[in-house]
Amino acid sequence: MKKLSSLVLAGMVLASGGAFAQGATEVSDARAATERFMKLMDAEEYSAAWNSGAESVRKDMPKIAWNLLASTVHLPLGALKGRSYKSASVKPATITFEYVADYENNHNVHESVTTVREKDGVWRVSGYGILADDKKPAK
Repeated sequence: MKKLSSLVLAGMVLASGGAFAQGATEVSDARAATERFMKLMDAEEYSAAWNSGAESVRKDMPKIAWNLLASTVHLPLGALKGRSYKSASVKPATITFEYVADYENNHNVHESVTTVREKDGVWRVSGYGILADDKKPAK
């Protein structure tokens, strides 16, 4: 598998009040935040995705830099054809979700999205990574 790129938002590991993410409600809330974020990315609404991200992301990466990085990494994949949820990894203060996606220009794209529960109790995306193979879809 060839590493296409890794788009990692600043603040991948956050203290965030020492909250320990556990239980079905927390996982469900974090996954909902993840999927809202991914819909924004799929719709090429990168500024809105940045706006919805964790405070540390907005603090450490200017919106214009985020938009440039996101479009450079995400646009070449093409339109999303489908995405499958694979797993969740629950750790103190964060939950990371793994997906496998099929894009117009690349199959078998592994996406990793890390969420953090912030001081206001809301789960937000603090990390997003993409690992894609170099195979083009069959025509």
